[in-house]
Amino acid sequence: MFMKIGDLAKSVGITVRTLHHYHQIGLLIPSHMTEGGHRLYTEEDVQKLYHIMALKNFGFGLEEIRDMMHSVNADPSILVDLQLKKATEMLAMQQKLCESLKKVQGMLRAQKSPSVHDMIEMIMMMQMNTKHYLTDKQISQIKDVYLSLPVEEEKELKEGWRSFISRLKRCYKENTPTDDPEARALVDDWERFVKTVTGNDPGIIEATYAFHAENAGNKHNYLRNGLTPELFKYLGRAMQASDVNQKGQDTAD
Repeated sequence: MFMKIGDLAKSVGITVRTLHHYHQIGLLIPSHMTEGGHRLYTEEDVQKLYHIMALKNFGFGLEEIRDMMHSVNADPSILVDLQLKKATEMLAMQQKLCESLKKVQGMLRAQKSPSVHDMIEMIMMMQMNTKHYLTDKQISQIKDVYLSLPVEEEKELKEGWRSFISRLKRCYKENTPTDDPEARALVDDWERFVKTVTGNDPGIIEATYAFHAENAGNKHNYLRNGLTPELFKYLGRAMQASDVNQKGQDTAD
């Protein structure tokens, strides 16, 4: 029995793009490929994926997980030690998290839009306290990227995001075909924005996609900064259409 990539992604609650990334870095290679280039996963592949997700929840990076998955001498006690360390760190984070939540709550009640800096800080705080989308090293990388942005560039980034959301809303409401040039332009803008904010780090980019995909049920999550579940799903379809188009061009070449 084989499972297609879309079915696997839906069944475990991750994105197709995440599975593509796992394949590219050699973390989860599907057992079979069709002549048309479609990935097919076995039950053993599914078990590996669950192991990967479990290790991610313990705070391991993708490269560390890949090394552990390929090692026959991996020490299970490392997982327990790491989780205890993370639990201790999270206890210290609770007060800081509450202070940040109150700050953003005050801005929202005053109908003020939190700055990019506030939003980045909040995203990092939430991630460290919930599903561990990012490692400590990745969090430091995001801080470094943000702090290196000139004031004017930060302003352009914020204005560019507002424009992106506005155009995305229009395409969604008008049901613009996902292979339309305007939709492809949105995909390009989204990828540029993500690369800028994440410093073009593959692991952080994956975490960005995972955050939006795994929080799809929360329409009122202010960490989305305007990217509602409906808009993200439409954007996801546009990204898939872009991938198919790129694959067709690669085949033609």
